This record gives sequence, C-alpha cells and structure tokens, in this order.
Amino acid sequence: MRPWDYHRELTEDRLVKVAQLLALGRGSAVDRFDPAIGDDNWTLGVCAYNYGCFQIARAAGTPGFEWLGVIDAGKHFQFSIGGVPMRFWRGDPTEPTAKIVIATPREQLLLDLEPGVPTAGVLFRIGVITDIDGALLGASFVALRNDQPETVWPLPLAEAEPLIVLLGDERPEGRDLLPPSVGDIGDDEDDYGTEADAGPDGI
Repeated sequence: MRPWDYHRELTEDRLVKVAQLLALGRGSAVDRFDPAIGDDNWTLGVCAYNYGCFQIARAAGTPGFEWLGVIDAGKHFQFSIGGVPMRFWRGDPTEPTAKIVIATPREQLLLDLEPGVPTAGVLFRIGVITDIDGALLGASFVALRNDQPETVWPLPLAEAEPLIVLLGDERPEGRDLLPPSVGDIGDDEDDYGTEADAGPDGI
C-alpha cells in the first residue's frame, strides 16, 4: 500500500517536505559537528534529532505547511500531517527500534476510538538513513502493524522540488534604551567593581 491508501492526508508531497525538513536539521548538525571541542557520534545524533524537531516545529502552520502540526514538542517528539500522528527515527526503515513501535498516548486514543477502521492498529513513521558523517541519505514512509513494518515506501527525495519555508515576518517589539553614561574610568569602577571583585576567574 501507498501512504495515501492508508489516509488521504498522507500525500507524497507532504511526506517529502517533512523528510526535507529532517534533512535540513541533520545538515545543520553535521555542519556544526566539531570533535575538537568534544563532539562525538552521541552528540551528533542528539543535535540531529533536536534540529530536525525544530525544523518541523518552526515550519508547522506556516504558508504551505498549514497541514503540519506538532502534537508533542517534548523529548518524544510527535507531529501530525493533516491531523494524522507521525514520528521519525534514524535507522533501517525495515527494522524499527523498540521505542519507535510503541504507540504514543494520542495514537493509543485513536486506536481505541476507531476499532472498525481498516487502518486501526497501524502506526505511521518516517525512517531516515544516513551516511557515515550523519547526513541524511534517504527516508521512507513506514506503516507499522503489530510492531512490524507492513509497508515501507521510499520517499522520492532526489526528484523533489527544493524546499521553501515561508516564516512569519513578526519581529519582537523594540525597547527604548537609556542613553549611555559618560564619565571617568574611576566612576565605572565605583559602579561595577574591579576584576578582583568578580571572582577567581574574573567572571
């Protein structure tokens, strides 16, 4: 089955856009990866996951992404496509991890409320595979039933149009600042103390 055979909201275009957002997040993590300051595969994975969540949350509800929403912005991040709950993970799409096959509270509620629906008991995920550096190589739509992949549908990222996200142009309101005070260096020391007052490191 194809994604839209499960639910009409799960269109190819939408799934591809979500995968592109995940690729954008992973790309940012790879760009910032620096073993010289202590980064390792664990920090890369954490950053890539967090940045992917951020990209989805930032795009949700913006022009062209009105169908994208965030259900749970916490560590067990969950989003929705047209109201259909989704999650993502990094790994072989044909071998989902033990954590990713567990239904979230929202998914469990839907499963309980829709026992007669043909897709009842099915969880929807996006599995991403990466290269040795951690960049996204490909992604697949995965439908899980009884903890096992029932459908693994590779997303055609190579043929996709470039991703465009139109963010809102709201800007924080400006604040009136007091004019800077002008005086002798000695005056500053009286007001703020000396380096010795700041502590052993001068901080």
